[in-house]
Amino acid sequence: MPIVIIGGPTAVGKTCTAKKLKDLYNWTYIEADEYHSQSNIDKMHAGIPLTDEDRLPWLQRLHEELEKYSSTNRSCIITCSALKKTYRQILLTGSSDPDVKSKMPTEDFYLIMLTLSREELHNRLVQRQHEHFMHPALLDSQLEALELPKNQADEPHTYMINCDSLSQDEVVHQIQKIIKQ
Repeated sequence: MPIVIIGGPTAVGKTCTAKKLKDLYNWTYIEADEYHSQSNIDKMHAGIPLTDEDRLPWLQRLHEELEKYSSTNRSCIITCSALKKTYRQILLTGSSDPDVKSKMPTEDFYLIMLTLSREELHNRLVQRQHEHFMHPALLDSQLEALELPKNQADEPHTYMINCDSLSQDEVVHQIQKIIKQ
């Protein structure tokens, strides 16, 4: 049963993509933003970038959720920025140590990193600033933190989709090809 994480910077389309997949496959949808502490939300709303220390408990809570689904052989889709390689390591293993191996069956684990031009990300952020706690001023800090996989061997369960010039349906179709569903 697939476990799919949709990652990427703010406003890249993680939530819309995840909701379409949820509707297609009737998978449980987990919105990682709902797992942030109130202090993290307050910082982001104020335009203050989160530190690795701020993110660690959040990522560990998300790992625990993923383990629940994996251990009961249930599919889920989760949206999480997963900006850095260490964050993706924590999601998969619960640890930032690259020598720690996942207890989850990784053949059904897919981390899809969506990318989009800075200009389009900024336009989307400005359009939704009254609907979401993420302050548009944080876009540059997210792009500075973003570490995309060097190649498939570097992060074998991580796939990248450049969403520039793709419709939402085309992004979903790309993901369907990756997960073969």
